[in-house]
Amino acid sequence: MGTVDEGAQVAVEVCMKVALGEHVLIVTDSFTRRIGEALKKAAEKASPNNVKLVFLEDFGQRPLTSLPKRLEDMIPWANVTFYAARSIDGELGMRMPLIKLAKTYARHGHMPSVSERLMQEGMCADYEKISELTNRVHEAVRSAKTARVTSPAGSDLRVEFHPEWRWKVSDGLFRTKGKWGNLPDGELCTAAWKANGTLIGEELGDWFSDKYGVLERSPVEIAVRDSRVALNNVRCSNEVLRKELVKYLQTDENSDRLGEFAVGTNTFLTELIGNLLQDEKFPTIHVAFGDPYPDETGADWKSTTHVDAVLRDATFWADDTKIMENGRFLV
Repeated sequence: MGTVDEGAQVAVEVCMKVALGEHVLIVTDSFTRRIGEALKKAAEKASPNNVKLVFLEDFGQRPLTSLPKRLEDMIPWANVTFYAARSIDGELGMRMPLIKLAKTYARHGHMPSVSERLMQEGMCADYEKISELTNRVHEAVRSAKTARVTSPAGSDLRVEFHPEWRWKVSDGLFRTKGKWGNLPDGELCTAAWKANGTLIGEELGDWFSDKYGVLERSPVEIAVRDSRVALNNVRCSNEVLRKELVKYLQTDENSDRLGEFAVGTNTFLTELIGNLLQDEKFPTIHVAFGDPYPDETGADWKSTTHVDAVLRDATFWADDTKIMENGRFLV
């Protein structure tokens, strides 16, 4: 385990490779001030007098449901942008256009709900090695037509991939304009074209992760039929969580559609900790309902929501090739 400052240094110098003279914009909030300031310190070292640190609270009362005009106007100035702030229900409408605009002008490190522990663990990993593994897995799956995923908890999900949709390599190295990803990083994702089966979500994304953490005692069973959640069959021993999830999955016409299919490749992580930003990079499979990142994957639909579900200790086949067994890579 490293330190917050060491994690910030990796983010700035290794992941984003900030160069002398580049402009760096860091968007943070009061909850993650320590991390925002650590990123600023590291960025000032790499490019003195070219760093701006701003707080979301200065742009209005949260949740900010759309991108504030003043913040929007700041982004074209930057060569590198960071978003490091707590995830709050209702703010996807602000974060998603921020990402889209940031990658138009810059390269972007996205850190929703980042914590000091994530900076000490996931951000202190060896991203050159993560990149090597992620690209190796990409070579093994990029032409696959189908996938099957099982887990000890009872998941058994079958997915078909569209021949024209793309896989996105998120190896934590964002060194050219337009590149972006979550930090900490280490994953490979695409959009599911068709999906059927059952999955047991042992951690959920968006604001569910902050509220509920790892679902040790209340995993969520989700039946998927023709790529849609069978909303009447969502099961969870925590009735409040179940109702919140079902409501979330009805936000728009595609909120209940299985969108993202992803493989975590950060083998430096040793356990799920209850923070989705890091845990979706854990060596296993996760999927997400809602937006399939069409700009990245080529999917022909979209959604205003995106909620992940982590399948612990997954076994994963791409066509007939076993890529992972109980969370251990075989490639």
